[in-house]
Amino acid sequence: MSLIVPNVVEVEVLVERLTPAHTLRIYGNNYTPLPSSASVNFTEIAGGGYVSKPITFAGWTIVAGSPSLATYSSQTWIFSGAISGPGTIYGYYITRNSDGKLLLAERFPPANVPFSPVVGSKIILLPTFSCESQF
Repeated sequence: MSLIVPNVVEVEVLVERLTPAHTLRIYGNNYTPLPSSASVNFTEIAGGGYVSKPITFAGWTIVAGSPSLATYSSQTWIFSGAISGPGTIYGYYITRNSDGKLLLAERFPPANVPFSPVVGSKIILLPTFSCESQF
């Protein structure tokens, strides 16, 4: 028999994971996130007007379903110029503020990487986190 987690419990799991304060970051090293990834695997970009963004629970919208989804409010960066080392962008990741542990990460689609921002370049993110029974 397969294990089933009801949608209401999936929502509770999302609330529990997303309640602590987190930080949204953009990474620039050529890395594809894996189930074994940790925050040390990502090189956060610097320069070009980039600043990481705080993530608070109030910014998440959680909807029960199959899967249950948590979507964060849209986040935008507009670059004032080139970024320093490594000079490219491959994706984003979110870390927990209390201990720096990786919450989630996503590499941008192959057609979009590597991306090298110039003055006026824009990145708009809509982070989404799902929770679903797997059997």
